[in-house]
Formats: sequence, C-alpha cells, structure tokens
Amino acid sequence: MRLVLTMRPSSGRDDFVLPLTYNEYVQAALYHILPEDFAAFLHDEGYSYLKRKFRMFSFSRLLGKYEVLRDQGLIRFFGPVRLVVVSPLAEFTHAVLDRLLGDAMLRLGNVELELAEVESSNPKVQSSRILVQTLSPITAYSTLFKPDGRKYTVYFHPRESSFSEVVRENLRKKVKVARDEIGIEIGFPEEDFAFDIRPVGRTKKSVVVYRDVFVQGYSGRFELTGPPAVLSLALDFSLGSKNSQGFGCVDLIKTYTEEGGDVHVDREPYSAG
Repeated sequence: MRLVLTMRPSSGRDDFVLPLTYNEYVQAALYHILPEDFAAFLHDEGYSYLKRKFRMFSFSRLLGKYEVLRDQGLIRFFGPVRLVVVSPLAEFTHAVLDRLLGDAMLRLGNVELELAEVESSNPKVQSSRILVQTLSPITAYSTLFKPDGRKYTVYFHPRESSFSEVVRENLRKKVKVARDEIGIEIGFPEEDFAFDIRPVGRTKKSVVVYRDVFVQGYSGRFELTGPPAVLSLALDFSLGSKNSQGFGCVDLIKTYTEEGGDVHVDREPYSAG
C-alpha cells in the first residue's frame, strides 16, 4: 500500500528549510509515529534473508517547489509538499495512517508539518510491462574487498547489466522474505519469478549523504517487465537497496497492453524528476 501525504508548515509560513541530508529526518519521523515495539523491531532487526535485512518500507523525496541553497547545505521548500510512503506491511501503513489522522503532524528535525490531505492506494498491475518514474533514487551496488581486507562499494549505472541483475536479485529476496517470514500471499510459484528493469531516456545521478555515508543512486523513468504479480510487488516493495533510507520509491505512470498499445495512469505523476 502507498500513502500520499500532503503537508504544509504548521508555523503558518509559506516556506521551510531543511538540510540537504533530510532523508534521515523523514526516516526518524516515520519510526517515531509507529508503535514503539514495532518501530524497535524494524529498526534493530527487520526481516532477514541470509546476511541481508529488510525493513520493508520506503519513501519519496519531498515533492514540491524548492530551491537548493548548496553553499549552506540546505534546501528551501515553498508551499505544500507531498511525501509518498510505501510498504507491503499492512501493520506499517495502518499505523502511519492512524497516527497521522489523529495527530495530523509530522516533525522533521525542528520543522513541524501539518497534514492537509492523505490519499491511500494499493495499485495492482495487470500487464507484463509498465513504465515507472522514480520518486527517490534507485541505488544498486556491490560490496567488494581490497587486498588488505578493507571493504569498498561499487555502484552500478542503470545501463550496466549489473544494475538490472542487482535490482532483480534484491526484489527476489524481498519476495522470498515476504512469503516465508511475513506470510504475505505472493500469488505465484517461486520458480515463476522473473523481472527486468531498464532505463528509458536520460537518468540523473544523485549522491545522497545519509549519516555521513555517500550513497549513489539514479532517478528517471524505467521500464519494468515480468509477470503482473511480480510487477505489483515491485511497486509495493520498492526497487534496489536502502529503501528505508529513502531510496527506490517509484510511481506507476504507464501500463503497456499486450496488443502493443499503452494506457496512461489517469492522474498526473507525483514527480517529474
């Protein structure tokens, strides 16, 4: 399920300022509004597959008008902003929705945002080919070791084959965790899992600082192919790694028909970039 939160500053001002590294503020705010025991479980443990841990939620960048104050390391937003929150966990989305409908406030650092509107949806894909727009960058990487044993990270560009391979394997693990650990009905046998992702047009590289770590990701439009049930899960589980840190949230903007035509989603995309 996905929630679209439309918010404005509670101070009555038309603008507000956050650090460029505000991802961790959004993550902290979401943990804060969850029940304490559930938040502690997701933060400290999550759902495990081999050595990987999955928190099973993601969120977009703040969507709206803004200007970057790069010399100050800040970003200024004007007017209302939207935040898209996505999770396959009903417990997560229901807790966020219930808390915000009751309190109607989200605190990002020292900024209090008042909830003006909330939309919820649970999109289901009926086609084997769709077009999505990133709402937060997709990151795909591999951790390697130097001869002296130190780790280093290699990030992949969307036009490298390793990008699609890493995103596919990441989604496969999430699907397995969802079925085996959480008990989510997947709707297809494990051996029928198939998925591919490729960029459409230009992509934009972003380097996001999260707790002093530089994370490289890519924004743009991507074509996803696979069984409809897998593509529906891709929208719920988000794409690539570090989803709970604000990466890999995507928006469905077009469905391709089997006859070769296409059907546009009947609304404006949440984000153009």
